[in-house]
Amino acid sequence: MIFTIVLSTKALASESAAMSANISVNTNTNSAVPASSAIKAQLAKIEGADLSAEQAVMALIAELSGEERVYAQLKLVGIYRRSAQVEKARALLLELNKAAAHFSDELQLEVVISGAQLERKKNNYVIAAKMLETKGIPLAGQNTALLARIYQHTGRFYRLDKQHAEAEKYYLLALENYQVLGDELEIARMYGSLGVLYESQDDLVLAAEYQIKAMKLFERIGNAQDQASSYFNLGELFYRSEDYDKSLSFYQQALELDKKLSDAEYIGYDYHRIGSIYMAQQKLDEALDVTQKAIDIFAEGAFHQVLSRSYVQRAQILDKLNNQEARLASLLLAEKTGQASNADFQMRSVWHNLGVYHFDQQALTEAEHYVSKSLAISKKLELFKDQLDDNRLLSEIHHQLGQDSLALTHLKAAYELKQKIDSELRIKELEKHKRDINLLKQQVKVAKLEEASKQSELEVVAQKKVTEKVTLLTLGLVVLFLLIFYVLHQRRKLAMISASLYEDALQQKNQLLADVSHELRTPLTALKLQVDALRYNLVDDVELSYQKLSSKITDLSHLIRDIYELAVSDVYGLSINTQQLDISPVLKQWSSEFQQYVTGHELQWHDDITSEPTWVGVDQDRIKQVLANLINNSVNYTDKPGRVELKVWQAHGLLHLRVQDTSPSVKESEFGKIFERLYRLEKSRNRATGGSGLGLAICQNVIHAHQGTIEAKQSALGGIAILITMPLVEHFATP
Repeated sequence: MIFTIVLSTKALASESAAMSANISVNTNTNSAVPASSAIKAQLAKIEGADLSAEQAVMALIAELSGEERVYAQLKLVGIYRRSAQVEKARALLLELNKAAAHFSDELQLEVVISGAQLERKKNNYVIAAKMLETKGIPLAGQNTALLARIYQHTGRFYRLDKQHAEAEKYYLLALENYQVLGDELEIARMYGSLGVLYESQDDLVLAAEYQIKAMKLFERIGNAQDQASSYFNLGELFYRSEDYDKSLSFYQQALELDKKLSDAEYIGYDYHRIGSIYMAQQKLDEALDVTQKAIDIFAEGAFHQVLSRSYVQRAQILDKLNNQEARLASLLLAEKTGQASNADFQMRSVWHNLGVYHFDQQALTEAEHYVSKSLAISKKLELFKDQLDDNRLLSEIHHQLGQDSLALTHLKAAYELKQKIDSELRIKELEKHKRDINLLKQQVKVAKLEEASKQSELEVVAQKKVTEKVTLLTLGLVVLFLLIFYVLHQRRKLAMISASLYEDALQQKNQLLADVSHELRTPLTALKLQVDALRYNLVDDVELSYQKLSSKITDLSHLIRDIYELAVSDVYGLSINTQQLDISPVLKQWSSEFQQYVTGHELQWHDDITSEPTWVGVDQDRIKQVLANLINNSVNYTDKPGRVELKVWQAHGLLHLRVQDTSPSVKESEFGKIFERLYRLEKSRNRATGGSGLGLAICQNVIHAHQGTIEAKQSALGGIAILITMPLVEHFATP
């Protein structure tokens, strides 16, 4: 199976406890006949890990002696391990280890392998791999079959520990040895293992190639257990590529076979993943049902890591069902079982999801606590994508807490991580292109060799045909080299474009930093002068000076807030929460608020809002922010007595909004520049009245995020008119 964590099965019937009393280790194997191939074959036919399999092995143990009895006991250890009877497996294995000195090298090796598999069951993957490297390989000696098994298990344990290079090395050694032996079943298993490995490295094409090879061999051989595993792995590949229908089909085939085998461990895997698919397809009731089935299986086996993972999945489903109380309860169970598993990777997932929960509930202090713990593990395990998610969430949490300095720190970290991840993706893509070119070259070499062979055969018969084929081959090579040259040229061209874009971005960043420095210098200088005046008692009205200080500090706070909001939109886009609504009554309600604000500043207010149903998909808070910003600008920059107007109408499938005011205005050439960040207007409409110079840039970002347009023109009233358009949406009344 693909999962890198261990799942448990349901506890077996209580009768097995009484039967286990008959199990004892016969240490007198020196005088016993070595285990026959017939007994090994008989044990191999006992599949599954249910009560009937346990009883069949125990019946054999009662009849056998010597090494044959020990092989049967090792089979029973495997059944105990897979059926979640871990203590029974540990106790029996301990007795076998005590007697191991009396066993043959081959039998000692089987005990080592069984011990390593038990460590793997406890998620001690590195310990399991080192056991096989230090004890298993020396015991195997030069035996090809035994070495193949050791390499296979060692590669698997390294893959579970995410040491992919070591895993690939041992998998390829195992495959090479099994190919020498001509063992089709084990070759098929190695194809499946390599497919899982390449899938974990995001090479889905290569992974699918190996999994399909494995599936065809398993279907031909008729091994049900491995066939189920192959179906599961193919389901995982299609799940990763978001082809949920095909993925579900393969998982259901795996579940059907695992049920026939009564293999509760893998049944748990199947239910968990089927729940993931249903959740992705928004079939939330079905998702909750099958996820609960997985939880029931894992809870009885006390396999904490995957049980924690299933609790997290259940919490995500409950969130979609808007059952927040049950969501929190499930996450707390995930935390409890995750801590019992001592698995850092799982605890990172639990704490991040707890942080998201508390953020959704606006419990910002608790959210910061959990996400900080999640980030610490992400850094420890070098999980860059998870670090990116943690830093983004912490940035938003600190922003809402008013801790803008910390918010900007995490935002910068998120930006750097995003660049690093994008760079790694480009490197992987380049390596893939290199592999494709190498493969193409190999194919050309093979084609040349085949062509040369044909030419030698036909040389005596027809010299003319040989010449024609040589010509065709030459043309093919010319085309190939032209293709390679074209690819290299395009790559160089793309690199030059990327460099140019990077240079432009750098210049824009430097310009922005210079502008921001300039904007901060003026209020800070004024603050210093006010403070010095107070310090040396140079002012007559102290209270007025304090009011001026407070006003300057407020201006600085607004400037930092606007800079932060623009920076957020630059890193990963402006966040909007759209909903479909008839905006006409909403605008009329807002107009009453705007009227009070405008008339309170000794200006006249006039609105003309359409009464027709006007359905749009918008974020209400963002649109109100835009209108409030525009009207605030008009109030600040319009001479008194003056007038501010808001007009709203429909035309050509668009919603039109216009905010205009009376004089003063600006030059015609400046209308296209006023949306630039920190752009200074000369003459009358400038920042003498305050403002960060970023408000219109923020308005432009918001409107563009709604797929709309915004522009400035000369107002018919003598001032400036801001025109906004946004697309209307179709709305069908419910019966």
